[in-house]
Amino acid sequence: MTYNKGKTLPFFAMAVLIIGISASLYVHAQQSTIENDIDSVIINGIEFQTKDFFNKISIKTIETNDGEKTGIPLDEMLQYAGISCISCHEYTFKASDGYQQSVTWEHISKGVFTDEKSIFFPDLARTFWVINIIEVKVN
Repeated sequence: MTYNKGKTLPFFAMAVLIIGISASLYVHAQQSTIENDIDSVIINGIEFQTKDFFNKISIKTIETNDGEKTGIPLDEMLQYAGISCISCHEYTFKASDGYQQSVTWEHISKGVFTDEKSIFFPDLARTFWVINIIEVKVN
């Protein structure tokens, strides 16, 4: 059996092309799903409209190592969401791209949630800032 490079190369190229197209379609489908849920966030299993938070909770500005960030206080947002004993838990914030970070009450009490669905903390590194949040888990 001999190996014929000229005959297998087109099949290999076609396989790579099919994989690329499939991956592109998958990413597009995921982005469409994320864009549909852009105005809501799930907190402890319950979906909330973000505009409701901003209509009911006062705005606060904090100073971070990246400048001022304005939003609603995270502790008031969680209280509005009906979390009992908000200081008794740790919270995990999950972004639409799968990135997530967990923080303690000490940091929650100082952080803000912006109208872009992002969280910022004055005393934590940028790695704890989560952008485009879709879910908050109460641990």
